[in-house]
Amino acid sequence: MGETVAVDVGVFLPVLQGEGQEQAGEFVAAARRAEELGFESVWASGHLTGRIPVLDPTVTLAAVAAATTRIKVGYGVLTAPVHRIAHLAHQLASLQFLSQGRLLVGAEAGGSAWAQWRGGLVDSPVWAASGVPYEGRDELTDRALDQLRSLLAAHPTEVGGAELTLRPRVDRPPFLVGGESDADLRRAVRYGAWFPNLASPAYIARMLPRLSALGAETGRVVRPSVSVAVPSTLTAPGTPERRQQPNATVLRRYGIDAERAAAMPVDGTPERAAEKIVEFARAGVDRLVLSFPDADWHTQYERAAQAAESARRELPIRRTATAGSQTGCGGWARVTLDLEREPRTYDFLNSLGKDVLDDGLAEALEEGVREGLAGEARTVRVHRAWVHEVDANERVFREAGRKAVTEALAAERADGRR
Repeated sequence: MGETVAVDVGVFLPVLQGEGQEQAGEFVAAARRAEELGFESVWASGHLTGRIPVLDPTVTLAAVAAATTRIKVGYGVLTAPVHRIAHLAHQLASLQFLSQGRLLVGAEAGGSAWAQWRGGLVDSPVWAASGVPYEGRDELTDRALDQLRSLLAAHPTEVGGAELTLRPRVDRPPFLVGGESDADLRRAVRYGAWFPNLASPAYIARMLPRLSALGAETGRVVRPSVSVAVPSTLTAPGTPERRQQPNATVLRRYGIDAERAAAMPVDGTPERAAEKIVEFARAGVDRLVLSFPDADWHTQYERAAQAAESARRELPIRRTATAGSQTGCGGWARVTLDLEREPRTYDFLNSLGKDVLDDGLAEALEEGVREGLAGEARTVRVHRAWVHEVDANERVFREAGRKAVTEALAAERADGRR
């Protein structure tokens, strides 16, 4: 069964407010509360240096994973080349095993525009301390992620001149690749997930065709999933709206212009925040991760949960369906469709374009959509499609379309009975 919401919402764990030991229990409490409130994931910062104290993300995520049962736990983000890869792979595999498959790995090369700070780089001391040359970060990141992916799949992998195989084998966690350079985007296409920081809905919408084109160039004809991390400060319902102007220092630090910064935050009342979540989702964002500078995470989490629930009621039902098998000879297809909730006129939208989903496959997919709708008038939008050059054919895409729509309608009816 595929997902049923058009956007997942996660939250960063609380920021340490100084050096006080009394905050130690906040992280586990916050993760438990986030799970109770229905958030999809909790995230820990992966930076070693900064203006505020930061705990080690692996230790932090291990603690919160042990205290929860459902919520996913994520690195936001990890700079893999500055770690000893064999040791890091062992940590990730252990965390994936002990969390029972709930790990998300945000990763980047450490050269993103947002890392700029007063003419230098926040991460540069980390690279220097690790003895790894910062100038080769893209090549080193590619190699590190390739080694991690192989090790996490329990494949024999050469690391430091020795062959290593990790056990027990775990399901490889998703790698969500940050950054906005050409190398970052190609890396995101390769791993199937992009994780930009401080991006606005308009910026995401502008970047999606580029990601699809990069995928088509490499033969990977599927648009990567998109997760975005943005700041959030939520006020009480009914509070008059007071939008703060972006701080000039923040703009310099993150290397973004004022227009993008103004359109970025999920802020205001839960009602206003819900509108912003809907805007991000309709721009193509699959996951929104909120960070709260406010020390009162209890209130911020509750208001964010209200906003997320309100947004989901406005967004389409999303469903992913697979037809066929890549191990057989009959073909294989996988699609994610968005079904608008309110019956209107029928419409089928291939938002991916011909570079990802050509006319023949799109027409077959639409035939399956019509079969699933059984005459009901809905707007259906193609959100993602996986097209394997050898195994793709019209029959399996028609079947995948029918299954996705049928399951989406069933999910909608189930929601209505609750």
